[in-house]
Amino acid sequence: MTAPTDCADVAGVLCVGQATFDHVMFLPTAVTVGLKHAAVDHRVVGGGVAANAAVAASRLGGASILASCVGDDPTGRLVLEGLADERVDTHFVRRVAATATPVSMVVVSSDGARTVFNHTPATLFDRPCLPLDHRRIDVVLTDCRWPAGTLAALQHAHDSSVPCVVDVDRRITDSELRRMVFDLGTHLVFSEDALSDSTGCASSGDGLRAIAQQTSAHVSVTLGERGVQWLDGEVVESMDAFVVDVVDTSAAGDVFHGAFALALAEGLDEAAGFRFASAAAALKCSRAGARAGMPERPAVDELVARTLTGTR
Repeated sequence: MTAPTDCADVAGVLCVGQATFDHVMFLPTAVTVGLKHAAVDHRVVGGGVAANAAVAASRLGGASILASCVGDDPTGRLVLEGLADERVDTHFVRRVAATATPVSMVVVSSDGARTVFNHTPATLFDRPCLPLDHRRIDVVLTDCRWPAGTLAALQHAHDSSVPCVVDVDRRITDSELRRMVFDLGTHLVFSEDALSDSTGCASSGDGLRAIAQQTSAHVSVTLGERGVQWLDGEVVESMDAFVVDVVDTSAAGDVFHGAFALALAEGLDEAAGFRFASAAAALKCSRAGARAGMPERPAVDELVARTLTGTR
């Protein structure tokens, strides 16, 4: 899977949902609740589920577009500037007056695990989505953080006959949103916790089968260092994660979803898309920084090629 070289052939990936401004603290130890910790490093960077996925797709050679909401404040301007630096089209990002931009505190412990605290103003996402009339969108990815945006994204993908990937990293409690996701989403990618919370099933295989009874979408679940599983008919297929020395897992899931969406936009099937996305996420985990650690296309293609030739 190589990156397109002709600009006319670059796949367009529309990501819809959250954009934040992140403060990232790196600790030399594990986090202990109730104690004070001295960080060895502190970084500020744009973040957010959909925004990070858009950056990941751009780094990997896609034409990324973001639809989101930020505040009309200095932090919002920093978020937009960071996205512009990553060649992400922000035409569909709404700047909401008299509202703060979402912020997150991300704590990365010595083993690479991260703990996230987020504040998003309660009314920020009470706005409708701008009309999604972009010249080229080959796949849509939504994180469900912005209900109106998710509904618009689902409808646009359906009307345009393009895939719609839904990042289900938490149980969807809004009944109308859940109905639309299950009716119009073409690829539902659950986190392990979200799948368990949504189905009550102890095993991921049983959870996937339970979801498949409610939707015609392709259903899958990411399992972190244990890889990814998906349902092929009644058969649960699995793919192991790439083995790397973990430095920082921040944004690994966002990278996975952005890479998977781009793979579908470029015409790959689900299994090949999961392999590409797993390689991208693994390389991210081997590097410090959420966006700083996101890989470029050649490194991902090389890791995938090594896997296919048995030299991983």
